[in-house]
Amino acid sequence: MTSPFSLRMDDDTREELVKHAERSEVSPSKLVNRYVKEGLRMDKHPGITFKTTPQGRRAVVVARPGLQVIDIIGTWQGERQDVAATARYFRITEDDVRAVLSYYADYKKEIDQDLKAHLEAQENYKRVLEQREARARRRVAKA
Repeated sequence: MTSPFSLRMDDDTREELVKHAERSEVSPSKLVNRYVKEGLRMDKHPGITFKTTPQGRRAVVVARPGLQVIDIIGTWQGERQDVAATARYFRITEDDVRAVLSYYADYKKEIDQDLKAHLEAQENYKRVLEQREARARRRVAKA
């Protein structure tokens, strides 16, 4: 659900916002909403930032911007919730893992949904590869 909200900004900022929204193919309103939402989350969780990925906007670790929160949470769950083991696996500090866990505690439902979709996509990718390999083996066997 959304609610109207009036906002005053200087002309230069507004102009830059409108241009960026056009380049991003979103409305200025949606872009402002995203910036405020992400900014509030980054203020609350300084070890987390956001990055555009092929899957959309994702929360990532400031120390390693290529490392998504969902990857760390998935590994942490797989490591029986062992912070040290998760940190070693990704070669990040335990503080970085704890920053992710703090973020996860606040946005668990959202992250669990993203993680589920991520894991389903991985499983689908594996199935596609297995099907391709099976077809290739059949072609070789026929030849």
